[in-house]
Amino acid sequence: MTDDVLELANFTLADGATEAQLLSASDAFQRDFLGQQNGFIRRDMIRRSDGTYTDVILWQSRADADAVFGRAQNAEAASAYFACMKIDPDAMNTGGRSAQSCDHSPRQADT
Repeated sequence: MTDDVLELANFTLADGATEAQLLSASDAFQRDFLGQQNGFIRRDMIRRSDGTYTDVILWQSRADADAVFGRAQNAEAASAYFACMKIDPDAMNTGGRSAQSCDHSPRQADT
């Protein structure tokens, strides 16, 4: 096992939000907030055939993921992105699930 942590957030579009708004806010969230955070490795957003979405974020550690969660509450780019989402209130961790990574593709070494 590695120390990497994978976070999954399942959601649908918020009432009145369009996919174009979600994608624009998602780009800003990654560019202006998430990409600036320590421990951030990778993020993908998946749209399923049933119209639901999953945000997948890979962190270097649980501590990195937890620290960013607190900062996101006050970040404009995060707030705009979260406003486009409707998250199931019964889901754990405000819609997110996390797991420790067992194995993943090797990372490319810096050259």
